[in-house]
Amino acid sequence: MFSQKEYIFKGFSGTDYPFEIMKKSSDFEPATAIYIFTYKHLRGHMAGFAVNPLHIGQTDNLKKALIDHPQKDCLFNECSNCIHVMKLDADESARKAIVEDLLKANPTPC
Repeated sequence: MFSQKEYIFKGFSGTDYPFEIMKKSSDFEPATAIYIFTYKHLRGHMAGFAVNPLHIGQTDNLKKALIDHPQKDCLFNECSNCIHVMKLDADESARKAIVEDLLKANPTPC
């Protein structure tokens, strides 16, 4: 399932945002990042994968954000099977703008 290393999420603005696909068991760094809890499933051998975003967030410490996430039991332990991460050196307002752009195009249940 994780042979694909990157996935592009498109924002409402039309901007493509490249995210690294990571296993939930990965050793996450305390990096500045935007992260997306997703459920990724095979659509068929030749059709590739479908990725369903469950939650989109941003943080200045990815490791802490995932450990302390208020919906960790549901998102991390029960619903998602991978996490997409975009590490970037940007201030909080810039990260929030990207999250808003992504959410407009990819509404999430959580």
